[in-house]
Amino acid sequence: MATQPKAPSMTITFNDLLTSVGISPSDVCVIRHQTPARGKNFATVHDLWRNNPEGFERYQATQNAGRRVFRTRKIWAAFVKPTSDKTVFAGLYDATLADTRKADWLCDYQGDEPGGGKPVDIFSTRLRSELSDRIGVLHVDWPANSQRVWARYAERLTLPLSTGETAPRSGPLAGEALIDGLTALGFSRTHATQKLVQMRHNEIIVYVKRETRTRPLVIHPHYIDLAEELRALGGVEVPDSPGPYINSNLRAFPAYHAENRESERRHGLAIGIDASNLYPLVRFLEQGTTIFTPYGDLRVVAPDDNPLTEREQLQAARIGQGAFRDALMSFWKGVCPVTGVDNAALLRASHIKAWREASNAERLDPFNGLLLCAHIDALFDRNLIAIEDDGRIRVSSLVSTDNRKRLGLDPNFRIRGLTERHSPFLAYHRSRFKE
Repeated sequence: MATQPKAPSMTITFNDLLTSVGISPSDVCVIRHQTPARGKNFATVHDLWRNNPEGFERYQATQNAGRRVFRTRKIWAAFVKPTSDKTVFAGLYDATLADTRKADWLCDYQGDEPGGGKPVDIFSTRLRSELSDRIGVLHVDWPANSQRVWARYAERLTLPLSTGETAPRSGPLAGEALIDGLTALGFSRTHATQKLVQMRHNEIIVYVKRETRTRPLVIHPHYIDLAEELRALGGVEVPDSPGPYINSNLRAFPAYHAENRESERRHGLAIGIDASNLYPLVRFLEQGTTIFTPYGDLRVVAPDDNPLTEREQLQAARIGQGAFRDALMSFWKGVCPVTGVDNAALLRASHIKAWREASNAERLDPFNGLLLCAHIDALFDRNLIAIEDDGRIRVSSLVSTDNRKRLGLDPNFRIRGLTERHSPFLAYHRSRFKE
């Protein structure tokens, strides 16, 4: 019996991947950041991509004016080069021309004026979800005859996937697979115990629980406030009522303030993550380390080796963010002690002794604070309710009977969990109560 010849194996290309997720290559511009010369701020654009994603996206979104390949393709496929012989996928972006003008910033890579100070095309770009499970892990074989190419129309360029890159990651990540995924995105191990691995990328620190597949990624407790935004990313498992995950080995996270006693334990938010959404999650965490205030961007998340300055701590406390709010969230277990509301978006970090009247130390003291539902916070801030040391609540006569009913002010409301350390602040607040 004659031996049948083997059918030739089919080479899987990047365009095959695009087609598999419903994207036509004819809609795509392929961009390869070659960086032949060392930049001023980063050695390569690969370094820029790993260490400053926002800077990378700004760098990529600024192009010489009039380049048709960028203007006519609504999707950009970005690649960077970790070494001279490797090309790694950096994501798919929606791209729309926003303006053509002189840039009013310096290039994040070169440190000079984009376009030499001449008008440039400035695009609005947004990372797409398709193929996000391949970001940082997918390598392609760039053809030798296109080594000098900066941008190409996708359908005119065949990019075979490198050996071993044909199978995408899928499903929930845990254990070593989660560690490997974070490593591919620039994280490195900075500490480990039998049950936890600490990993860091720039200002972001996370922990991976070694022995469980149930919400194995622990992130800073600041993100409890952003639970709804985390869910909106897709592929992120967040508890219905986000509460603290408590472990003394979460060394880089804030202390857990237990009721009635000091605690050396630390706390974070434990979540689950699907492989396809790991990169969008990391970008979200990076963007959440700072918040915009009228005084400029303010850090609210910081590792121990680069802690928040006193000015940052005070500003964060003033607007109910940062360590002050984290401490209140942990002490009150993420629940308003008056109403029982446990939706973080509806809760306010309320100072008992008002900010304007407190010393800097008092402004940062979690025992000078209550975690209150927004309408209770408004009443408390205006001295229309007062709280006794035993937790009983008094309501000002300035609040009518009808409005008490509308606000759900039960005359039997009582706060439980107050300590002696709250008493001086509550007494000060009662001295300003509007009977």
